[in-house]
Amino acid sequence: MPAMTLLSRREFLEAAAVAGAAAAVGVGSASPAAASDLSRVARVAIHPAVGFARVGNSQEAFYFGPEVPGMAPRGPFKDPKGAMAKQAARFRIYGYDNQGRVLGEITAADAEITWSVNVANAKPIWYDPAEAFDVPNPPDCRRRNPKVIDRRTLVAHAAPRTVKGAGAEPRPLDGGTFLGLSVGLGEILTDKQGRLIVMPADGRAIQGPDAPPLTGLSSDGWTDDTCDGPVNATVRIKGRTLKATPAYVVSTSPDWGPSVPEGIVTLYDAIEGALYKARRRKKPPTVFSRDIYPIFRRMTDTQWVNEGFFNTNGWGSPADWTTPALRRKLADGSKANLSWRRKVFASFRDPDFATIEPDLVPALYGDKITIPPNLVQPRQWLAVTALQYAHLRAWSEGNFTDIPESATDVLSELPTAEQPAALDRASLGACLGGAFHPGIEFTWLARIAWMWTDDMRIKATLSGPNYADYGPLMTQEIALSRSGPLSKIGPGSIGQWMGLPWHSDSSSCRSGYSLATSPVSPTFWPARIPNQVLAEEDYDVVMDPERSLAERRAAFDRRRGWERFIAGPTGQQAINAMITDWYKLGVVTQMPGPKDGFFPATMKVEMGVGFASEPAFDYGAYFTMPQLPQFPIMIGCSDDNSIRLITANGDESEFWVDKPLARPEGMARDSAGNLYVACMNDGTIAKVSPRGHVTTYATDLGTVVGLYMTQGNILFATDFSDDGRVFAITAENTVKTLVPAGSGLRKPVGVVINPVTNTLLVSSATDGTVWSINPADGSIVSKAWATGLPGPRLMCVDLMQHVWVASASPSGPPVYRFDGTGRPLPLQLVGTDVRGIMGVANDSRNRLYLTHSLRNLVVRITMSGNVGTVEPFAYAGANPGGLVFNG
Repeated sequence: MPAMTLLSRREFLEAAAVAGAAAAVGVGSASPAAASDLSRVARVAIHPAVGFARVGNSQEAFYFGPEVPGMAPRGPFKDPKGAMAKQAARFRIYGYDNQGRVLGEITAADAEITWSVNVANAKPIWYDPAEAFDVPNPPDCRRRNPKVIDRRTLVAHAAPRTVKGAGAEPRPLDGGTFLGLSVGLGEILTDKQGRLIVMPADGRAIQGPDAPPLTGLSSDGWTDDTCDGPVNATVRIKGRTLKATPAYVVSTSPDWGPSVPEGIVTLYDAIEGALYKARRRKKPPTVFSRDIYPIFRRMTDTQWVNEGFFNTNGWGSPADWTTPALRRKLADGSKANLSWRRKVFASFRDPDFATIEPDLVPALYGDKITIPPNLVQPRQWLAVTALQYAHLRAWSEGNFTDIPESATDVLSELPTAEQPAALDRASLGACLGGAFHPGIEFTWLARIAWMWTDDMRIKATLSGPNYADYGPLMTQEIALSRSGPLSKIGPGSIGQWMGLPWHSDSSSCRSGYSLATSPVSPTFWPARIPNQVLAEEDYDVVMDPERSLAERRAAFDRRRGWERFIAGPTGQQAINAMITDWYKLGVVTQMPGPKDGFFPATMKVEMGVGFASEPAFDYGAYFTMPQLPQFPIMIGCSDDNSIRLITANGDESEFWVDKPLARPEGMARDSAGNLYVACMNDGTIAKVSPRGHVTTYATDLGTVVGLYMTQGNILFATDFSDDGRVFAITAENTVKTLVPAGSGLRKPVGVVINPVTNTLLVSSATDGTVWSINPADGSIVSKAWATGLPGPRLMCVDLMQHVWVASASPSGPPVYRFDGTGRPLPLQLVGTDVRGIMGVANDSRNRLYLTHSLRNLVVRITMSGNVGTVEPFAYAGANPGGLVFNG
């Protein structure tokens, strides 16, 4: 890789201006398109078809995006003051003859080229990007800034700007406003050959007048200075004026992993896969170096930005696909290697998403990620595209050839005929093709085949932003309609589906949300938003020959959280810090490795960190999210007023508390590990810290028994009275009577949220029913969600989104199972015969744990299909009731 030289905006402009002056008097360099070919030009087109710029706050430093597929951009990526360099998008004109053959690049030395750029930021006028709309059953999205009447005041639109010739002076993409505030979107200029340069803006998050603080991934009253829109050009050649096939430019968020040039699924892959599924492209013959090896190489390359991939596919791992031995084995199409190839193919997730495949590759989150994960939704994890999967299948059966691809990373060294396609593929290949939740550079629109041309250009139809009113909610029907928003693409139409401002999504989508799975994987977008990195300090140790080999290896194996400088125990802390400190985060940069053979010859290292010192603690993403149930189990025992702790091995002990509890029954927990205990005898809920400190959380709740804590820290509680009530208690300890006395709810016990319908389920012990209730206002959805249950008690929802209801009946089954609609599911229990159950909970392996009040036991049920094997698990204390996992 050539040495990195800082590109200076000032020096670039000076050189371009000199070249422009020379061109004006007829002095210039030879053009790639031979003069004899200019008369044969029948059509001209702009390449890349979609170009990407990336914001940066440096006023001088910039670099160009990749122009050869798989090429990493050349830094430096920060200026001497620590500001982030901008990634500029460069567009070229190519000429074609009347048979579609490439004649060469056309520059200002050949023709008079006039460029036009029309961009906008339309995020604030659009809708919240909850989920991709091209997947099954996406939720509706609310309109952003619904109280703003004059919707046009929300869109920052830089009216079309033009530049022409070589060395054209910069023209700012200004004039756009947001709620009266000026919003600059960058600038355009030309280089000394007359190519268009789109320079992005500074990466600001812009707070409107009286806007509230940022919350979540989309905030009213805010915008940013990213943008997108069409790029057009006219070319006058020897008296003929040709209108170029247009392109599109997207100015997006920074790339903190530029030395990892491609994700496992690229944006190019996603668009090509969509055209393949739409039968507009046929699967070409599978070529190993083009279609197969890049997938494996990218997995290994991800080791530099995610520790999970470092462990599974990194240096020294059994599946480091870049080792000569494994590369040879991958390329071996012989019958003797058939079984191994099939085994490797079987490790890939099927993009049909017909079944749950959480353990297959790639270890990336998908469009319908759920935290904590369940065992219902296959699209919680990303798959390779249908076309990639078809190539992998062909490869596994030995149906492939190998045609070595060019090793150059310089566009001019490619054959002229290959250059336009290389520019297109390089630009799209440097962006990620999922997960689209909503996406980091682009979104699910990549998979809508009808909004793309056959040569993978966006069908832009509007000359201005789309101001159409689609109502208060964006639905799947509206979004995918052939007469809907995707049929009216204009300035701002791509970015409007993204997070607002970009800082929120960039700081929030990380890796390892569920400790029960892994603290470092799966991951979202590690190639652009790194997760765990080799820090410069550790790299220095690795490179120091005076250190012991053991010390150097320990330093190499150490990975630090890339967001450690801004992360905290809540996601909001990272969002707030990202707004001001995003440019201080390190950039993963290619560096030489030692020459002693003990380490990789090339490393990719976190460089340019702008924070003064290392943080005291590295908060992983799992701190900010609810977790799958993990041991220990905590149980309320009403006969001796104790809390019992049970480990994964079944060892039982009393959990010390500093105050007595008045007959503990139902149990719940929050994300910080605090317990909430229903104290039946005094009508209170006690909050118990991880160290056993007891405080009163809520009072005057009658005969309180059942508890359920939501991800938003709303606690629901039941009053076990003949004229029962249901309460909702907020994190501010505000008690709301959700279902009042007189509703007909008799002796309510269990309470749980049904994830299928987002309603509150409450078991009625007297009537043997389960009610369904609106958790927002307490309105009754159904008094007969389930009926005919003898002595229903506490409830839980497992990872299959099945609802389990414990039964205290001395003669019937100990537990009942339902789907999300209330339909009873078959259940056959074998093994230990138990009756009279109070509590039920499930672990991260979807095993059920029941409290057997009569025998003072916890029993475990291990399911296999519809058959559950029941076995004693642990002693549970005197008269055990509610139980909750608190690991």
